[in-house]
Amino acid sequence: MVTGTRRGRRGASTLGCLFAVLLFMAVLYYGVDIGRVYWSYYRLRDEMETSARFAQTQPDEQIIKHLIGIAQDLSLPAEAQRFRIRRTEHPPIVTIRTKYSVDLDLPFKRKRITLTPVVEVRQ
Repeated sequence: MVTGTRRGRRGASTLGCLFAVLLFMAVLYYGVDIGRVYWSYYRLRDEMETSARFAQTQPDEQIIKHLIGIAQDLSLPAEAQRFRIRRTEHPPIVTIRTKYSVDLDLPFKRKRITLTPVVEVRQ
């Protein structure tokens, strides 16, 4: 009689463990895709900020060419390569911006996220 109770518990714990593993795998599967999108966003934004810091020594065309190469290396969509640079003299500020959208495959639906990286550096 005691062994029957143990078997029931063992089966329930195995089912609970299997459910936890499946849940972990689903979070990992979708989390990697979402993480990749935001990792690319922050890498691009970091490069934009570095370019803005050294903008005094480089023309806009050179900065844009560098950032386009970074966007291509990160496999971002073509629309992400449309960088806009704005320089003001009083106060001396360099602003770099772009805008792009990516599609995420989530459970039971596809979601489009629009990302707008903008950096503004005072010279």
